[in-house]
Parts: sequence; structure tokens; C-alpha cells
Amino acid sequence: MRRRTNELLLVANNISKNYQQGDKELQVLSNIDLQVNRGDFLIIMGSSGSGKTTLLNCLSMIEPPSHGRVLFAGADLTAMSDNELADFRAEHISYIFQSYNLVSSLTVYENIILPLQIRGEDVREKEHSIRKLMDRLNILEYIDAFPDQLSGGQKQRVATVRAIISGTDILIADEPTGALDSANSDNLMEFFVELNANFNTTIIMVTHDPLAARYGDRVIFLKDGVIGREIIRLNGQSPKSYLDEIYDHVQASEV
Repeated sequence: MRRRTNELLLVANNISKNYQQGDKELQVLSNIDLQVNRGDFLIIMGSSGSGKTTLLNCLSMIEPPSHGRVLFAGADLTAMSDNELADFRAEHISYIFQSYNLVSSLTVYENIILPLQIRGEDVREKEHSIRKLMDRLNILEYIDAFPDQLSGGQKQRVATVRAIISGTDILIADEPTGALDSANSDNLMEFFVELNANFNTTIIMVTHDPLAARYGDRVIFLKDGVIGREIIRLNGQSPKSYLDEIYDHVQASEV
């Protein structure tokens, strides 16, 4: 049973993001308002170039918005210094990058424990949990391998374990199933549901895949840098009905 709450955790208040291209300014996000409660499992969908990854980066303050504010539990992240933001992210946010961001000279295990070491945590206390997570995601046999010995899907699961083991309030995932086959994709999404339900971890995930999106409890659709529609899973709504609703909107937006 998911433990969604009414506790407001993350707020985007009228945020926009612009990039300079030569003498022109390109607006990628435009006046976005978004509220995320603790325990939400929020899915972000939209076509390529709609601003999905940029929105993730602004919410996590990897890239601060050009305008507007991002609040976490009432604290204004956009008013923090770079050092304060680095400390904030280390404590509260884990990120699964679409590009994996694994260190090629480190083994799988060394990549996973790297963030723990940076924070000064006792890695030995997490070793059992790390192995259990790796086994759950079918990559334990690669614990001593190097990234260049892994497939894209295996790298993606290593990056997932690295993010999850930190135990932060928010897990941000950019296309975490993009390199996975259907069986491993379903396994990962079922694990996200368990993480969300059992530990009340707030998950914000970008995906192109309605089959992955159905595991969330909210879906927002970005188009041209704005939120076009939101679908919320209703209490008692069947998985098929929810998936059909997502499919219907995806297909309609492609017409």
C-alpha cells in the first residue's frame, strides 16, 4: 500500500529555463508550476525536446532555473549558494542519469560506493544492502566488473543501485528503463513501487514508455516547455484503465 501524504515536499514556482544560442535566447521551460508531495511517484512524459530532462535538472538544482523559484520543504533552493546546493543534493536527492555517469577506472562495486565515500559514510554498514539490491536487479555477478565490460542495460542498473543505496528523500530518474529489455524494465519498475511504498521515497521519473509510466500515481505531459495535461491514478482504478488513459493521451498528442 502506498503511503502518499499531503506533506508538500518540492515546489516549482513559475520556473522558466532559457539557453543562449549565439545572439538568440532559446526558452526550454516556460512558467512551470508544479507541486510534489512526499511519497508521490510522479512521471514526466513528452516528446523529445519538450523539456523533460531540463525540468528534472531544475527541480534538482543541477541547473537552476533562469526565472522562478524551487522550494524544498519550504526552503528556497534558488537562494542557496553552490556549496549549500551541493550539500543539499548529497543529503536529499539521488539521481539516475540517462548517461549512467559511471567512472570507467572503477569496478561496479567501487562506482556504487563512491557517493557513500564522498559523504564519509561507513561503507561496510551498507555492504549487505548493496549486494541485496544488486541481486534484486540481476547484476550481482558483475560486482567486480568494469563499466566497459557491461551492456547498456547493466550499466543502467548499476547507476540505479548507486542512487538508491543513498536512501535520500527524493529519487530522480531520467529514462531509467531506456536501455532495458521488457523483463528487466518491469522488474525495475516493480522495485521502484516497493521503494515508494515501503520507504515513502518520493520518485520523479522521466520516460517515453507508457508501460513504465503506468507504475506511477501521477503523469504530467510536457509540450513545448509547458505542462499540457496531468493524469492522476484514481483510488480503485484498474491498472488497465490507467494505462489506457495514458496511451490515449500519448496517441492523441502524436496526431
